Amino acid sequence: MGLNIFRTKKPASGTGQIAEVDSLTCDDDVRAALEEFQLRELCFWSCVNLVADLVGRCEVRTYINREETRGDEYWLWNYEPNVNQNAVTFWHKAVAKLYEENECLIIRTRRRDGMEAFVVADDWITPQDFPARQREYQGVVVGDMQYDKTFYEEEVLHLTLHDKNLRPVIQGITDSYMRLVQAAMKAYGWENGQHWKVHINQMARGDTEWLSTFQAMLAKQIKPFMESNSALLPEFDGYDFVNLGDKSGGTKRDTRDIKAMIEDILLFTARGIGVDAVLIGGSVEATGDAWKRTVTRTVDPFCDQFSQEATRKRCGRELWKQGTYIRMSSAAIEHFDLFNMAASIEKLMGSGWSFNDIRRAIGEEPIEEEWADQHFITKNFGTSDAMAQEGAGNEQT
Repeated sequence: MGLNIFRTKKPASGTGQIAEVDSLTCDDDVRAALEEFQLRELCFWSCVNLVADLVGRCEVRTYINREETRGDEYWLWNYEPNVNQNAVTFWHKAVAKLYEENECLIIRTRRRDGMEAFVVADDWITPQDFPARQREYQGVVVGDMQYDKTFYEEEVLHLTLHDKNLRPVIQGITDSYMRLVQAAMKAYGWENGQHWKVHINQMARGDTEWLSTFQAMLAKQIKPFMESNSALLPEFDGYDFVNLGDKSGGTKRDTRDIKAMIEDILLFTARGIGVDAVLIGGSVEATGDAWKRTVTRTVDPFCDQFSQEATRKRCGRELWKQGTYIRMSSAAIEHFDLFNMAASIEKLMGSGWSFNDIRRAIGEEPIEEEWADQHFITKNFGTSDAMAQEGAGNEQT
């Protein structure tokens, strides 16, 4: 039994032709390999897409002379990195490339209007690595375009996930576990399938045309009986049919056993990527802590690496000394319920946070009022000397 795979041939643009469809037939071994590949990809990309969704909610903040600004650099990273992508799509591709290849290369280009733009490279030639010399990236490909120029290290943003690529390790574990899943699927198919034994006496086998008659009966009567939801099987003299698959009195395997094994693969993949297993397994319990662990373990390191890479490449040491830098913040990831957080917000404002600081932290726009940027501290906070002086002044009055 084979599997048909349909492949669409895309016509040349502007020809007005209808796309052609080819049918490829695969045998059972190829089908099993394809199913294994699809399951592995499902587990891997489910985890990676979750990380990409979280990174897409992060905000890249820009500072000049230690004051936060919203200029062209802010627009570039938070809204329009290039003419064909918004920021969320851009970060999804960057994260996907990072987890797929263990590294991500972001190159700077120019738009037709002269504005700067950044794109994620699809492919490049791995450069030689010398401690005291810049890397040189050649053969850079973005979409359908291959660049002839050589990109030097100072011109690109090069992000690395781990010192060693974990994806081959995850794939190895998945391949080993898939053998158990396939064995369980075969056992389930056997136990829930139709398996019959036919006992034929000597009288029936004595017929000279017995073999051709028996094969005709299989095709005309037995096969429709096996494939039909409700059918009648006639039993002739000399033939005794016995159902070998009837285990009504025993215990049959359940599809939940197979599902549990597939979920194990998903959990192994989540651990390798750094996603909390609770978020992948579908449980609704303790998801708050699971989100925090995932952000702390996976998203914050990405933000720290991008902040350092963007600051050293886009700003440089001299501007950094003056307080000009770029910082990627994951503060906007967590969902805030104002009514549940009212007491905590009040304490923050009494601890020196301004009104606009609070609005920014919960994802709201700051207001342009002078009092909204003032900082207040309650009398419960202060040094012991200041409290002693205040107490002495009250006694004198």
